[in-house]
Amino acid sequence: MSRVMCASGKASRIVSFLMCSVALVLAAGLAIQAVELDPATGPDWAQWGRTPQHTGATPAAGRVPTKQLADITFDPFVKQEQAESKGKEKGDLLAHYQVPLVDGHRVFLEYKTGTYNSCDPPGSGKPYPCGPDDWDTQVWNERSFTWTNGVLIESWNFQSDWKPEPNSGAHGKGSGLDGWEPVFHPAIWKGFVFVPGFSGSIYKLKEADGTVVAHYTPFGADANTFVSGPLTVDGHGNVYYDALALDATKPWTHDVRGAYLVKLTPQGVVRKVKFSTLVKGSPDCGDRAVYGSQRPGVNVAPAISGDAETVYTLSKAHFNSAHACLLAISATNLTAKWHSSLITSGFAGSVFDISSSTPSVAPDGSVLYGAANNSDGGRGYLMKFDTSGKYLTSYDFGWDETPAIYAHDGTYSVIIKDNYYGKNGGPYYITQLNANLEIEWQFESPTNHEWCVNAPAVDKNGTVYANNEDGNVYVIKQGGILKGTIFLKKAIGAAYTPMAVGRDGKLYTENDGDMFALGR
Repeated sequence: MSRVMCASGKASRIVSFLMCSVALVLAAGLAIQAVELDPATGPDWAQWGRTPQHTGATPAAGRVPTKQLADITFDPFVKQEQAESKGKEKGDLLAHYQVPLVDGHRVFLEYKTGTYNSCDPPGSGKPYPCGPDDWDTQVWNERSFTWTNGVLIESWNFQSDWKPEPNSGAHGKGSGLDGWEPVFHPAIWKGFVFVPGFSGSIYKLKEADGTVVAHYTPFGADANTFVSGPLTVDGHGNVYYDALALDATKPWTHDVRGAYLVKLTPQGVVRKVKFSTLVKGSPDCGDRAVYGSQRPGVNVAPAISGDAETVYTLSKAHFNSAHACLLAISATNLTAKWHSSLITSGFAGSVFDISSSTPSVAPDGSVLYGAANNSDGGRGYLMKFDTSGKYLTSYDFGWDETPAIYAHDGTYSVIIKDNYYGKNGGPYYITQLNANLEIEWQFESPTNHEWCVNAPAVDKNGTVYANNEDGNVYVIKQGGILKGTIFLKKAIGAAYTPMAVGRDGKLYTENDGDMFALGR
């Protein structure tokens, strides 16, 4: 089974995968003043989607880049990874990558070392374990770079002991993640870098030199408990993340051993709550006896409301992605506020472990989430929920994406990739929607290639930044007007990747395991 991938000729694979998939989106209705990272003194791009609300919006003004300022290979195993997916995904890169984190002159980047044990032949799964069934022979590092005289120079490296959830069970049994490597994703706040570690743990590092300040271990030394998805840090310095405890030999065919939302306070106090507590008594989130226990989606980053009072995350039945709920949790004491089923009268939304969709919180407090729907040929839906969990509306694309949200003129607009995967492929748009998820404008890919961005960026002027399968980064003005492009390298089948913008207007993007810094 395959998933919508940033590669050509994949309509049939999409339909195949979407037989198991569905869509989500969330939004709400009260005008809320966001408790945000201070744009004057806080990091330029601190986490997934930049803000605790994951809006992908920056108070900076981006620039039309005219040259590549840096090209850093952070995943040296791309060719081997692509070879393993041939025949199933035709050489697509089945990986999720961290967005480059930016704080002034410093840039923080996921960096892989270790080894990659290819199968013989690649894609055969033999001799077991190999390829994606042995991906924890790789080592995930967080590496700091510093701009010095116009050159991005490595300043320190931290080797984490974090490992991703396993691809399958013992001897390759149980499809699990279908070859899709989970994301390793830190966050930064006020001079510190928080990095995922082994057994659901978190390292706190000094941003300046990578020194370990603290190591928080809420789950002891259990090798089968995982930090699941990106870390989220709110404007007060609280770090939130999902954690998942799996069966040691049959992680995807035996029920989960535990599932948690974790909160780490600036004072170093760790609190956690079980997902079973958050969904207790809810028929909407599936029957445990039939579908398995509720637990987080593998690549979901919790989102924080604008007033920092509510945490939103996604829950799914372990054996059935369509039995899923949006959860609202009190940030103060981690008690459940409400849970809302993703099954509506029109379709069933699903949370997929091979997606990187994460909830976003709009300026009015509403929550958006994107996923796929098996009745619409891979289009999926962006779903919107209000602050009480009431489903409001949707737009018929949302698969594997975190939308950007542009606040303006007392309202806001929502920016998404909008790909049509029909028999002939295309058209492919960047689409801006109004607050009711109605189209305001569209920009069509000039080369009829897919938009490879899973988290676009938007600056203070409403200019949109997105990368495309044709190898270009596009700069698009309000109204859907092309402002400029810059070519990276053409990589058909490269992974969906996010964008980031620095306070100085530099752009940071990824293509085929390389990070590019773009500017003038």
